[in-house]
Amino acid sequence: MKKKVILVVEDEVVIAMDLQATLIDLGYEVPTIITSGAAAIETALDLRPDLVLMDIHLSDAVDGVTAAAQIVQALDIPVIYLTAYADEDTLSRASLTTPFGYILKPFEARELRANIEIAFYKHGLEQDLKKHRQWLLAVLNSIGEGVAASDASGLIKFMNPVAEAMTGWSETEAIGRSPTEVFQFIDAVTRTLIDNPLLRSLQADSTVYLPENVLLLTRSGCETPVADSAAPIYNDRGITEGAVMVLRDSTSQRRMEAQLEHNALHDTLTQLPNRALFLDRLQQAVERQARSPEFGFVVMLVDLDRFKIINDTLGHLVGDQLLVEVAPRLKSNLRAADTVARLGGDEFAILLDDVTDVTDACYSAERIINELKKPFTINNHELFISASIGIVLSSIPYESTIDLLRDADIAMYRAKHQGQGSYRVFNAAMHRQAQVLMRREQALTQAIAYNQLRVHYQPIIALDTRVVTSLEALVRWQKPGEGLLYPDQFIALAEDIGVITSIDQWVLRQACQQLQTWQQMGTGAWTVADGRIVRHACSAEPAPTMAINVNLSSNHFAKNNLVDTFASILQDTGLEGHYLKLD
Repeated sequence: MKKKVILVVEDEVVIAMDLQATLIDLGYEVPTIITSGAAAIETALDLRPDLVLMDIHLSDAVDGVTAAAQIVQALDIPVIYLTAYADEDTLSRASLTTPFGYILKPFEARELRANIEIAFYKHGLEQDLKKHRQWLLAVLNSIGEGVAASDASGLIKFMNPVAEAMTGWSETEAIGRSPTEVFQFIDAVTRTLIDNPLLRSLQADSTVYLPENVLLLTRSGCETPVADSAAPIYNDRGITEGAVMVLRDSTSQRRMEAQLEHNALHDTLTQLPNRALFLDRLQQAVERQARSPEFGFVVMLVDLDRFKIINDTLGHLVGDQLLVEVAPRLKSNLRAADTVARLGGDEFAILLDDVTDVTDACYSAERIINELKKPFTINNHELFISASIGIVLSSIPYESTIDLLRDADIAMYRAKHQGQGSYRVFNAAMHRQAQVLMRREQALTQAIAYNQLRVHYQPIIALDTRVVTSLEALVRWQKPGEGLLYPDQFIALAEDIGVITSIDQWVLRQACQQLQTWQQMGTGAWTVADGRIVRHACSAEPAPTMAINVNLSSNHFAKNNLVDTFASILQDTGLEGHYLKLD
């Protein structure tokens, strides 16, 4: 182990030499003896010893206390004073240099060794504490949260730079002050002061947290959203010595939360309220009316006419931009209290708050229609659109917001059938018709399964020979309770609810199967007699080929497996393809 180097500073040479010899015998290295304060400073800076034995009284102009002070400041090494006597003033000055002990002359070797080893031990502990303190300070000063600590009485004793920046108080100014003076918290809603967490933690002897929506008032009067926690500080015996508070600026977090909440309740394209937010506000209106019957409101459903054509011909980017430009036009004709929302696609919903007069609702609809008729210029395209609007008044009792939107949708479709760029107000007659339509929709989806469809065949006749050249397959619906329904009574409905392709395929299969059956009945021409199709007996002339015509909805052509589906039907029924005509 490397020997500890000790610098001896003693102006009495005999004592100094005796001290040097003793220290060497004790296992220390003493390279030189210094007799003056000025030389002690110079030698210490050059030698950098592990410890200095300093005569407190030196005859030099620079006494031992002054020399020790400069050495400690420069090298941070332990100093032990050698003295036979000292007055109060000298001892007082010496204490300011934080010496590691005093050795009285004459000294004993055992006492000398004990003082030196104690000095080394204490200095080592101090160095470790300093390292830890510097490490902890570096951590506290580098983290992104504000940190403040108090003593057991609740007065501030530490603040890191982030806490200084957040409060506007420097650590020097804050130390010794009450936390209530430096850290003032208020409720963002009630604007009332909130008890300081540091003091609450000390009083409760537990960790405490700030509630939500708390603002920190800075020294200059600014307000910062914050989140906070405070906890007691215990010593190794479990006694509370203070408390520490961690303060986080939550401005970014709250801004992010607000943005997420906005995104959850608003349409990303138009930034209008979305369906969820609209339904929430509509529900509030329904509940308000239940409490106050004199309150009324109006729901309008707005659907853009010809939007699909624009979308399909000019592309979705142009279509999206058109929707973006429609939004402010809708809002410009309404009050701040009203709500405009995009439900999806080209469909918008409007809630007119505190409106009971149907005339006011109609005027609003007319203004919107006229506003949307004005041309839009997008990517050098001048676009013209119109809107169909369905209106529902709260004078019709509603318990469900979905029912309100449903009836507005019914009125909107009536407006579309009436002509583009028009509006309709929902009434009881529409409701009854809608109920009939809904029941018919449900029944139509089950018509195939319940074997309620029929195929009638209309002959196509060659007038010169009165021979049936082909047949047109026509579907009928034998609906229980209503009798035989013709295509104009249910085909459009079947297209709207998406069952038309299933009906067409069923008709096609039935027609192919029937023609195949007739072909297997033998040869001879088919003619019409007394309103019936009859077949003549075989003749010398071969019978003309009779085909079947089947009508198809254009919806089939949106399906990828169209050809495969028809080929499968022909294969299953055994009918050759040239006998089938599709219209």
